[in-house]
Amino acid sequence: MSWNDLVIEKSRGIVTEKNIDKFNCDFWCAIDDEHNSDIPDGEFCEFAIDMWGMKLKGHYIAEWIGDNEYPNETEPCEIELDYIDNVLVS
Repeated sequence: MSWNDLVIEKSRGIVTEKNIDKFNCDFWCAIDDEHNSDIPDGEFCEFAIDMWGMKLKGHYIAEWIGDNEYPNETEPCEIELDYIDNVLVS
């Protein structure tokens, strides 16, 4: 099942086909805002955020941004949403 389908199914009607794009943008922004860019490249990170009236938990890998001017700066990559309101997503 695709990311969008899983989120729509597990969100109990909060996320729908009509607003999934907005949810995805808000979700990625929230993860990026929570990320400390000084976390070392390759480090496993967990997150727990409250968004759209749901508790979202998951994990990602910090990955170097690829800019030689900022050799130690990372960003979230390979983001996985594991739970929506304590219900396993996948």
